[in-house]
Amino acid sequence: MDERFTTRLGPGQALTLAAGRTPRRLVVTCGRLWLTVGGSADDHWLLAGDGLTLEAGQPAVVEGWPEAAFHLLHPVAQRRAPGLRTGMGLPLGQGA
Repeated sequence: MDERFTTRLGPGQALTLAAGRTPRRLVVTCGRLWLTVGGSADDHWLLAGDGLTLEAGQPAVVEGWPEAAFHLLHPVAQRRAPGLRTGMGLPLGQGA
């Protein structure tokens, strides 16, 4: 993945990830990461290659132990085919 989208945390660095409007996937690319999700008492320890989905509306705090790098992936918006009604899946004029 493109290094421009990698977030790196050095020793003693922590970062708050604000709640998103859509689910996001956090994937550790290097090191070990401590993560706690807002509204949860559970802590998560993730190693390189591990990932965790943050649901819509969930903030999180992350910290490298001692260092880590990660990607925060956002879903790709789905494009609708021309002539389709939202949620119906039928071309215009062919619905009930």
